[in-house]
Amino acid sequence: MLALFRNNQTTTSLELALYVVILHLPAMVGWVPMPEGLSSRGGLLFGDVLGWAITNPKLSALAATALVFGQAVLLNLLADRYRMMDDRNWIPGLMYALVASSIPDFQFLSPALLGATFIPIALLRLYGVYKQNLAFGAIFDTAFWLSLGCLFHPPVAWCLVPAFMGFFNLRSFSAREQVIFMTGIFVPVFLGFTLYFWLDQPGAFWVSQFREGLAINWFSFSGHALATQLKFGLVAAMLLVVVLGFNVYYFKKLIQVQKYITILFWFLLANLVAALIHGGLRPEYFLLLMPSVAMFFAYAFLSLRNAIMAEVLHLVLLAAVFYLMFM
Repeated sequence: MLALFRNNQTTTSLELALYVVILHLPAMVGWVPMPEGLSSRGGLLFGDVLGWAITNPKLSALAATALVFGQAVLLNLLADRYRMMDDRNWIPGLMYALVASSIPDFQFLSPALLGATFIPIALLRLYGVYKQNLAFGAIFDTAFWLSLGCLFHPPVAWCLVPAFMGFFNLRSFSAREQVIFMTGIFVPVFLGFTLYFWLDQPGAFWVSQFREGLAINWFSFSGHALATQLKFGLVAAMLLVVVLGFNVYYFKKLIQVQKYITILFWFLLANLVAALIHGGLRPEYFLLLMPSVAMFFAYAFLSLRNAIMAEVLHLVLLAAVFYLMFM
């Protein structure tokens, strides 16, 4: 199956769409029950804009399918535009479709799933500043998109830290540019507050975004049902694979690409902290890690010289995903 995606043909996007649909088919037909409280502790804007989809499991699963496909295409665009892989192919998009659908809680629309959309968008702008003398627009856009994501899923705010550090990693980052970055953060929050002030709900906006959206709710692995522990165990296994493949990602890579990979690690770490601090019992909070995990999985699978071994490992991971759905 991986061989079908080892090319850069535009038509391969149709195969990727079919792959995403197959992964989400059990949820779309109702075989996978929708977890309760997926919209809880999301931004107020998420409930007002997409709350209608949350009440219908099949519609929520359909929306999640479309969103994951769009995110996979965005991540693949990121890898292609900045030559992050040795050859242009659709493996990064394939890996994202797989890991972003890997547990049942990921199969439905949620604030975290929507928030994950803004990470590849911000990275597309962030990576573009490498050795650029004038990058005011890209700096503003990076902060703007991540701040906008916070209005739907407040823990996206943690991504602002690696984004800010990323500019120092890619080029000099002057005080004037840092002010522009802060302005990009401020604008969506100000516009969101203005909207809800006009609707006579300013208090609800602040409570949703800060008091509840960023409330401390420590992650705890113990005391859960076996199914929940297996979900967290799969996420932990994916993170372990990412860590063990550390040397593979940097091997024979250009300095520019190495910097991009380092920033991906920073995003992974920031979102892991966010999931552990704010996620509590909610597995979907780990969705923000999946853009980074998918890119590292792409490196790992493409580094395997034995194509049959790569196919077998892919099928094993697929089997684990479907086992979690139907157990």
